[in-house]
Amino acid sequence: MLDGVIYTRSSGVSAEGVKDQYADGKAAKVWEIFIGDKRSRTDNYRNFLINLLKKHNCKRILDVACGTGIDSILLVEEGFEVVSADISDKMLKYALQERWERRKEKAFDNWGELFWMISYI
Repeated sequence: MLDGVIYTRSSGVSAEGVKDQYADGKAAKVWEIFIGDKRSRTDNYRNFLINLLKKHNCKRILDVACGTGIDSILLVEEGFEVVSADISDKMLKYALQERWERRKEKAFDNWGELFWMISYI
């Protein structure tokens, strides 16, 4: 640690001294149970979010703490440009996998980058 910044040992290992509560990958699976199937997100939530963003003329979205990428995917499907970030590489791998599987869909050209964030203390 230098100047309050924690540096990672490698891209696959959580930062030294910081416990990754999602490291075992179980939280991502449990999270999907609570929010439901990615492809059938509730219409009320989708409509609320999309209408709010369009009302404020949003075109680009930064999805911080994107987790498994559920909201990022929803926004990409609706035509927004999205950049996603999460501190847990285990959660982010689910979003990366979905992005890869849907890479040939035109809308997914608007999913800029997915970033693994580093904690600051």
